[in-house]
Amino acid sequence: MAASTSPLRAFDPDYYPARLNATLHSGRYTILRKLGEGVSSSSWLVRDKQGDLGYQYLAAKILTIDATERHETGQCRELEFLKEIASRDETQYLPLLRDSFIEQGPKGKHLCLVQDLYSTSVSALRRSSPYKALPAYMVRNIVSMLVEALAQLHEMRIVHTDVKLDNLLFGNSLYPSDDALSHYLQATPPEFEGEVDLDGQKYPIVKPQPIPHVYKWNTSAFEAETMIIYLVDLGNAQRAGEQPTADCFGAPALRAPETILASDFGPGVDIWAVGCLTFELLVGRWLFHPEEGEEWTEEDDHLAKMMELTGQHFPNSMLQRAQRRDEFFDDSGNLRRIPELIYVSLESAMENYKLPGLTEDEIKKAADFIRACLRFDYKERATAEELKRHAFLTDAFQC
Repeated sequence: MAASTSPLRAFDPDYYPARLNATLHSGRYTILRKLGEGVSSSSWLVRDKQGDLGYQYLAAKILTIDATERHETGQCRELEFLKEIASRDETQYLPLLRDSFIEQGPKGKHLCLVQDLYSTSVSALRRSSPYKALPAYMVRNIVSMLVEALAQLHEMRIVHTDVKLDNLLFGNSLYPSDDALSHYLQATPPEFEGEVDLDGQKYPIVKPQPIPHVYKWNTSAFEAETMIIYLVDLGNAQRAGEQPTADCFGAPALRAPETILASDFGPGVDIWAVGCLTFELLVGRWLFHPEEGEEWTEEDDHLAKMMELTGQHFPNSMLQRAQRRDEFFDDSGNLRRIPELIYVSLESAMENYKLPGLTEDEIKKAADFIRACLRFDYKERATAEELKRHAFLTDAFQC
């Protein structure tokens, strides 16, 4: 959940106006710190009065009124999927739901999801690097955990649909015990950014303060083996094989071609994002950065860049299933508004950045892994289970 410091966002009437030291769920949870904020929720560090030893500090994700209503109508299924994950005998790298309840706010009802406490995102770690990229050994570990998380979700027929670095969070490894976290909170008091008036009530604007972790962008291969990453935020998740409850999924630059073309939908949209993120982590640049031109749309450019970087053409079998085919392609299957393409291999694209430590062998394996994720026809795309056995990931967690 990305942090935001906007006073207007922090006190949008759709959000729950949380106060520090106030309680939730009839006094069970005490609000201690703001962790972050997203499009449809805010996240807060809470202390559970009934928590077992080691689980007294948790994270409460408080949904907006609108998101709560979407749960009630079945448009959003995050709670349903979190309960399903929690019911499994064993899960790895997925969020664990501890509690859920409805909290009444001044403007309406808010669904609250209480989960384990996590740290900051892989996105923040990547941006801290002077190259905006991470070492290959670290990328392998991160991608390996992501693929394992997706394998479990896909086995349950759950499609995440919003796989991105902002949704990959580090575990709370720096303060694993209640005592350690308590001392940290005492040493770093909450920070505020003023206050705002809401219906005659004064509310402080609380600055997001996520829990830090021990890792740096250049953490050694040995230490990187202790990383634990969680794929969080199932707010946009869908059930494979069922009619989607939304028209479009994912961050624009990470969208699979079937999403843009309104074709078939399934777990392959998550796999496509894995390929894009692997490139981003290794190179420090987006794999696809589409731009609008005078004669073409951003989506035209996105489809063109997909073809240029992978060397593929969209098969007729796929285009026949695409509802938006005629918007982008002529009768011969060529792009209507971008007739000329300039092809470049993934290997060349990665080599052009000349990042230190990225060897020719690693580039070759990574490019092959990314290509396996980026097959245009999702039926030919690798599954998460197949990716787990790919040569690029076989050396994960082996310093």
